[in-house]
Amino acid sequence: MIRPGTRDWGLGISSALLLLTAHPVFAQPKPTSSAERVEVPVPPIECWWKTDRSAVRVGEQFMLTLTCAVLDTERVRVVVDESALAPTALHLVPFEIVDGRRFRDILNAPRRFFQYQYTLRLLGEEFFGKEVLLPRLQISYRVQNSLQGGAALAGRETQYSLVPVPIRVLSLVPAGAYDIRDTPPDTFGDVEARLFRSNLLLILAGVAFVLAALMAALMVARAAVKRRASVATRHRAISSGAVLRAAGRELGAVRAASRNEGWSTDLAGRAAAALRLAGAVALSRPVGQKEVDRQTPPTEGQVPAARSLRNLMGKTVMLSAAVTPGAATNGKAGTAPVWDSLSQTLGVFSAARYSRNGGVDGTALDAALADAQDVVRRLRFSQWRRFGRSRRAAETEATRQTWAR
Repeated sequence: MIRPGTRDWGLGISSALLLLTAHPVFAQPKPTSSAERVEVPVPPIECWWKTDRSAVRVGEQFMLTLTCAVLDTERVRVVVDESALAPTALHLVPFEIVDGRRFRDILNAPRRFFQYQYTLRLLGEEFFGKEVLLPRLQISYRVQNSLQGGAALAGRETQYSLVPVPIRVLSLVPAGAYDIRDTPPDTFGDVEARLFRSNLLLILAGVAFVLAALMAALMVARAAVKRRASVATRHRAISSGAVLRAAGRELGAVRAASRNEGWSTDLAGRAAAALRLAGAVALSRPVGQKEVDRQTPPTEGQVPAARSLRNLMGKTVMLSAAVTPGAATNGKAGTAPVWDSLSQTLGVFSAARYSRNGGVDGTALDAALADAQDVVRRLRFSQWRRFGRSRRAAETEATRQTWAR
């Protein structure tokens, strides 16, 4: 059983709705009508072709849309064989199906609408200036009726035929042409311009890469210099407690040497160098340091630092300070009594070291050494009392009191 189709979508929908409203199963009774009803058969399936253009060129792709409306109710259901409608299975000779897809169904009771969209093209020299018809499409379907027990009774297979659609093919070549040639999209000038642009971009990329490498090397170098400077700063920052420990240890060594060998101008000079370190701490003056080899003996005015400040590379630190007995206290509170004692003992040892006759008074030097050791202990005790202050303040003062040459 073959039923003719139609191409007009609006006319098909209007006729389908008109027939459905008149069907005895779906028609609603009018309140004022009589008991007699007019029964009109409803087509189980209706399909429509639709193209996005009426004229195409050879090789040009265009869209073809197939839309079908089938009955889908609880009692009657139309099952369409859609395997032949798939884009990979459908053949519309002489048209070639390039691509296609199926959209999601739309249910509008009592109809269910499904739709396919195909991308077509036409190839061939014999179609210029002609109208080519889409081939007649046969759609197979079955009508299923639901029984009272719930079982479905399928009817025999029926064919629905779609009316062919004419497509106008436009001519692209003159009447005297004997073949079809595609014009190349680019000229030699376009190719040369693209090659120049690619070379320019490649050069810019190389320059940017070199600049990035130089910037990275500069950042690494600056980081290394900054790290080395910070390490050197940490090495130069000797605390006041370390300076006082070195001075106290030097004074103890001088006392032991004076007891064993007696006083001399060299011992007096060593004691004066140690007292100059203690005086620099008392007056908040800078203390110089110098890294030398571990086997290098201290020179005039230098005092070796504590062993904990000697690194593993065979280096040791020599401390020195430029403080004289006549240095001023700058009016700092608590500095005058300590500095008065230190200045007196420093004057005694300086006079013994630089005396013209080379003679020394051992008794006076012993008394001055005892006073000096007592003052250094008092300074160290005052440093311990300030141990609870913030680390930042301590590092600031230590940096201010030290210098290197």
